[in-house]
Amino acid sequence: MAIQHYSLNWSFCHLADPDISFVLRIHSLCNREKICIFSLTIKATSQMKLSNESYFSLNFMVRRSRPNKEGEFPILLRITMNGQRAEVYTNRYVAPNNWDASKGQSKGKTKKDLELNRYLDTIRTKICEIHNQLVMRDEMVNPDTLKKAFLGKLQKPTMLCEAFREVNKKVKDKNERGDICDGTRLRWERCVKYLEEFLIDSHDVKDIPMNKLTSGMVDDFEHFLRIKKGCANNAAVRYIRYLKSVIRTGIANKWIEDDPFVGKRYVRTKPKREKLTEAELQRIIELDLSELPRLDLVRDTFVFCCFTGLAFADISTLKREHVVTDDKGEMWIRKAREKTDEMSVIPMLEIPRRLMEKYRSHPRVVEKDAVIPVISNQRMNSYLDEIASKAEIKKHLTTHIARHTFATMSLNNHVPIETVSKMLGHKDIATTQIYATMLDQTVSEDMGRMRDKFDSLKVDIKPLPEKPTTFERPPQPKRGRPKKTK
Repeated sequence: MAIQHYSLNWSFCHLADPDISFVLRIHSLCNREKICIFSLTIKATSQMKLSNESYFSLNFMVRRSRPNKEGEFPILLRITMNGQRAEVYTNRYVAPNNWDASKGQSKGKTKKDLELNRYLDTIRTKICEIHNQLVMRDEMVNPDTLKKAFLGKLQKPTMLCEAFREVNKKVKDKNERGDICDGTRLRWERCVKYLEEFLIDSHDVKDIPMNKLTSGMVDDFEHFLRIKKGCANNAAVRYIRYLKSVIRTGIANKWIEDDPFVGKRYVRTKPKREKLTEAELQRIIELDLSELPRLDLVRDTFVFCCFTGLAFADISTLKREHVVTDDKGEMWIRKAREKTDEMSVIPMLEIPRRLMEKYRSHPRVVEKDAVIPVISNQRMNSYLDEIASKAEIKKHLTTHIARHTFATMSLNNHVPIETVSKMLGHKDIATTQIYATMLDQTVSEDMGRMRDKFDSLKVDIKPLPEKPTTFERPPQPKRGRPKKTK
């Protein structure tokens, strides 16, 4: 029996891409094959991003050799693409006399037959939608992939930003346990927001599969951080390293095979640590701010930190219970650092003691049992610029400069670096060396004893017996082939 072919255009309104065209081909085969075929061929136009397979066909078939107890035949779907095929049973049966081979559906008029036809239409639409999604994600498509996706057995690719948020959950747990500070947790959360903005800006999507991240995209993200977000080198390197840590997690879990960071190296630059000299600090202390109580409070907080070395996170959480008095009557600050949980042990000089006494009856100090009523870091830095202007200091003052100033003043007043490290709450001296800077005057004073000892020694240094002769290099012979003589 000859095969009859019919063609007509058919479009699905369920598909998101209007550039896909469909051709419906109906085949009638002889009864000898015991198979009736209904085929749907999908052709993607050139405007659609294609995978390596852009054509496939859906064939609804009934198996006449496998009837059930009621004598109905099972309906299966055959997916064919590039010579490969996969079959999926629809878990539906149809009576032999009701199957219409020309339409690929039941020709019965009962409610059961109408529901069967609607179900088959749903399968057609779902398979086409799955194909469309796989092609738009630029993933390899084959009949087995379509079958697994239809049955819900296809493992979905791990999305980059989704994996980033899963890592951020662990970072949050570390923060709640006290292993890391709030600032580190906030930077991790900010990084994934920047990554989403980058993907929207460059690829018009909020997320991509992790295995689609390329080395070039990493470079583009770094450029985005530096140009669009205005990050300095160290901030950009920190965010890139966060992304690298997420990719390392993906490689460990086999979410991604190729490492986009291979061959890449990111180096942080050594920042210039600003600090105040003793003369500049003295000018700030001598300022008359009695008519500006907001600046007076900020000045006192800043000076307190300059003589205790406390960071803003530590001064804002400093309580009266952290100030203790020993047997000799000396007052000490004993407080674990908010950032590292390392204990800081700081003897209180006269100036911070007087500042603490000044605010003893302040309402916020009494309410919170604090030492000084500290305002927000952002407002404090803003007010410090006004204070620097009034003190004629041409430096950008921040709350952290007080900590650098304390370390530098301590070393320049001959306090051993081991003691400074203990007061700052550092785990190793290498961190203290970053904060502290030795002035030339301090080096000269430290070398004073050595100078007094050895400068008085009588040493007979004889002059050279003759004037040194100048050395002239002899001319080198010319290299190359000798010229041919005629």
